[in-house]
Amino acid sequence: MELKFIGQGLDPTSDSTAGNLIIDSLINEQFNSFNAFVAFVSIGGINNIIDQLTAFKDRGGAIRLYVGVDLNGTSKEALEKLIELEIETYIVFSPNNIIYHPKIYAFEGDTFSRAVVGSSNLTERGLFQSIESSVCVNFNNEEDEMGIEFLADIYEHYNKIINNDHPSCQRLTSEVLEILVNSKIVLPEIVNRAKFNKINREFGEKDSAAYDALLKSFGKLKPKRPPRGFKKVVSKEEILVEENKELNVVNETIELPEGSMWIETGRMTGGSKNQLDMSKKGKHNGELLQGSVVYFGIDPDDVDASKNIDIHLGGKVYKVNPVFYTPGNSNWRMQLKGVTDDDEKLTAISRMQLGQDGGFVNKILLFTRIDDTNYKLEILDTDDRDKLIENSSTWGKMGNETTGRAYGFI
Repeated sequence: MELKFIGQGLDPTSDSTAGNLIIDSLINEQFNSFNAFVAFVSIGGINNIIDQLTAFKDRGGAIRLYVGVDLNGTSKEALEKLIELEIETYIVFSPNNIIYHPKIYAFEGDTFSRAVVGSSNLTERGLFQSIESSVCVNFNNEEDEMGIEFLADIYEHYNKIINNDHPSCQRLTSEVLEILVNSKIVLPEIVNRAKFNKINREFGEKDSAAYDALLKSFGKLKPKRPPRGFKKVVSKEEILVEENKELNVVNETIELPEGSMWIETGRMTGGSKNQLDMSKKGKHNGELLQGSVVYFGIDPDDVDASKNIDIHLGGKVYKVNPVFYTPGNSNWRMQLKGVTDDDEKLTAISRMQLGQDGGFVNKILLFTRIDDTNYKLEILDTDDRDKLIENSSTWGKMGNETTGRAYGFI
């Protein structure tokens, strides 16, 4: 039996992560069975191993996942994706607050088997970025009695769950997912983030002096960037305007397009919250950088220049959105006020409504150039800023390098 310690999170350059080990196991043709017992699953966790997971399944590998849903730790999007992929999944949940909390990944083959036991959930952070520890046990199925017994002990402990003979275990179906969502045991990731942000606003306001002292005492860790070939995905908020003019927000994930540009919006300006401030130049680590306005083919030094662009959002084309210089504010600005051929206005998304911020307020806007005057727009959550920074060839801040809003080029 071979034992190997897997530690992650302290060294962002290290490939010693639970995620790397799971991917290596999925592409290892010695293994034909994959069983996992995990507390939490996120769409980011699934997307970062999805190619290897589907390849394992396509070559005849058997997959069974036993997933927890406590503490809103597993998302609606992740479970929807598992249903879509037709991966055999079971939900383990006890309504009386007995928490299902394991993190075990077992791979078996005809000759060799492997078990990974530790603290990593099937989430992007759990697999690659958080400070986690696991032990990997490798053994020969025919010769290593200790390894065989170790894996048998795991299966014996979870035997009633494995045999679907436990009242707290149910096969994941669309109907079971609907029950979990309706009872708010499972939430969409955008709702979960909103809940977390609300708690932070109400109970976690930071005193600026105290927070400065904290940052001087504790340095931030740099998150691990997934290996080359992984999908660069972020959360996209698809805002749809219904016939009754109400907004419907749909959350999904998208891959980051090469050659795109992203920019934090802040509170936006204008009565319809549709004016996006941009920059002539930016700063990063004290160095001057080209600003965000150059992405739209405008010479930032030509303050007399202006340009109208068409915005492609949610399957619609909102025409004539001006980009221009505002002498009074000494900055560049985009006015998101385009109108479709069917007379639908972009301000229907941008303007504030009772109890709701405007659709662009405190978001990240991701622009992708289609041609010189047409740009695809996607609305991202600010929680994805660190991921955008990781995947940017260049990024900086507008105005003050400490308090300014960030932007970057993918």
